[in-house]
Amino acid sequence: MSSNVYTSEVTVDNASRDQLSESIRLREQRLAAGIDELVGRLHPKALTASAADSVKSVVIDEEGRPKVDRLALAGGVLLVTVATIGIFASRGKRG
Repeated sequence: MSSNVYTSEVTVDNASRDQLSESIRLREQRLAAGIDELVGRLHPKALTASAADSVKSVVIDEEGRPKVDRLALAGGVLLVTVATIGIFASRGKRG
């Protein structure tokens, strides 16, 4: 095989049948590898792991300790949300 099978120098005009076959085979391999990589990235388990890592990085520092300020903020938001829902729910029962 010629060393230029993997380059743009191989064209229908100047390549042998064997070179074209090899070029097609190599392109099919690259496409299959690309598709396999995309399928792996989009697999639900991979997406879940990525999301979990992202959330962990928000609330846990590099040493594995919780980021107290972030956790306190999240707790405060949760408390305000529950209180707001409780207030609206109690008003709905009165009316």
